[in-house]
Amino acid sequence: MKKQAQKIFQFLYGPFFLVIDFFISNYRANRSRVQKLLGRQKASSFVQNVAVIVLIAWVLIYSFASEESRTRFTEAMKGIYTEAPSLTVDEQQDKIQ
Repeated sequence: MKKQAQKIFQFLYGPFFLVIDFFISNYRANRSRVQKLLGRQKASSFVQNVAVIVLIAWVLIYSFASEESRTRFTEAMKGIYTEAPSLTVDEQQDKIQ
């Protein structure tokens, strides 16, 4: 009887636990790889430099864009962040009322 219950349990819940195990093991492996990569001085400075270059590129694109494109870009960014919850209590209370 115990074997039958064990088989039923594995059939019903086994795939769920296998998927959870898959994600946890991949998370651990990737996290350790990233820690090793960022632990190296050259790789860490490379990632930082790439982030700064991307930021400068976006600033340049924004500065040389036409006013219409700037407005569209600004509205798109506002659209992304308006979906995020408000950080101030006053804004949250205004939305409730």
